[in-house]
Order: sequence, then C-alpha cells, then structure tokens
Amino acid sequence: MKFNFPVVIIDEDFKSENSSGLGIRVLANAIEEENFEVLGVTSYGDLSSFAQQQSRASAFILSIDDEEFIEENQTALQQLKNFVDEIRFRNEEIPIFLHGETRTSRHIPNEILRELNGFIHMHEDTPEFVARYIVREARTYLDSLPPPFFKALTHYAGDGSYSWHCPGHSGGVAFLKSPVGQMFHQFFGENMLRADVCNAVDELGQLLDHTGPVGASERNAARIYNSDHLYFVTNGTSTSNKMVWHSTVAP
Repeated sequence: MKFNFPVVIIDEDFKSENSSGLGIRVLANAIEEENFEVLGVTSYGDLSSFAQQQSRASAFILSIDDEEFIEENQTALQQLKNFVDEIRFRNEEIPIFLHGETRTSRHIPNEILRELNGFIHMHEDTPEFVARYIVREARTYLDSLPPPFFKALTHYAGDGSYSWHCPGHSGGVAFLKSPVGQMFHQFFGENMLRADVCNAVDELGQLLDHTGPVGASERNAARIYNSDHLYFVTNGTSTSNKMVWHSTVAP
C-alpha cells in the first residue's frame, strides 16, 4: 500500500522565476517522477505548528542562500537552526537535507550540519540523480516506521490475498449487495475489511505459537516496554492465560 508522505521543500524562491527557483522546481519535478508527492512552501511560517508536519512528511529539503550570511543579518541562519531543532526534538530519524551552493556549506555551523542527512550542492549533480538519492533516503525512513505485524498486514491486504477463514472476511463483499451495505463499505473502506483476518494466516504468523510477524511484533513490543516477554491477546483473561500457558510449554 502506498501511503501519503510527501517530501516537504521549504525555499523562499520556490515560486520565483530566478535561477534558484527554477532549479528547486526542477528538483521537485524529478522527485515527483519517482512517484513521490512534493509539498513546496516559501517560508518556515509558524515553526512550532509547521514542525508538526514531520508526522506526515517523508523528508525535508531546506534551502539557504549564500547572500543570507552577511554578519548584520543572521536571521535566516537562526530560523534554519530553530526549525531543524524543532524537527529533531520531535523526530530523530526523518531525513533533512540542505540545498544550496557549494560555498554556502562553508558557513553552516557544525551544530546544524550534524543534524542533516546531506547537503545538496546546487548545479553539481543532475536533478534526476539527486531526486533518486532523496527518494532512497525517504523510502528507507518510511520502511522503518511500521512495526513488524502492521507491515506484514498492509502487504497481505495490498497484494490481493484471499482470506476464507471466517464468514464475512472476504473484503466485505457481502455488504455490496444492498444500498446500506454499500454505505457501510464506503464508510469503513475496503482496507479495513480486507485486513480483517483470523489468527491463522501463514503470512502473518500465529498468536498461539508466537511465530512470524506476530512473534516479531511481540518481541518488538517487549523491547519497547523493557519487559522479558509480551503477548498479544484478542480476548479476555481466560484467553490471556491460555496464550501465556501455550508459550510456556512450547518447545
């Protein structure tokens, strides 16, 4: 399944007709050719609110020009630092790139550079190559987000797998036979109904023997909660006890 996580470009020249504006738009078009949406804006705006966009972005490309480094005016550099700090406070992993001329990189403080994933040298690589580089980093980041079971479930629901385990699990097609069923199907969406599977799907692992993506997700959750073991349960106390007992007596 393709999720909507655009590459966010912040460049005051994004809509300008100068060489900088033309260059950044060519890069944006090259990224879109790689099947990634681009969100282009011309200012940081409200730093605190805009930084929250990191939750739906796959990467940030920030731009700063050499002429902005005059001693009397360090506003642009301070805004850049504030924005990068705000992003990193909320998200340590999302890729952040700085876009500018080669000489510009000499003026960037180390405290900013160490938070970046790369510096894009304007006019020194083809837009197509830079776009592939950015998209590669964005995909790596997005691929690291979903936990094991959710990742396996999205792949299972998205690759056209049939599920005949329980009545009504076949993508909710029975709802399509009546007008109100059509409303129900459209409201909840096909993904929810296709992903409604039982606990015996080979591709997803087993709740009772803790294998496959289920087992991997339980181990991942145990790591997050700093516990020795953690088990997923879909029913009440009796089922919880049964599942723990199964895991205890298993080979």
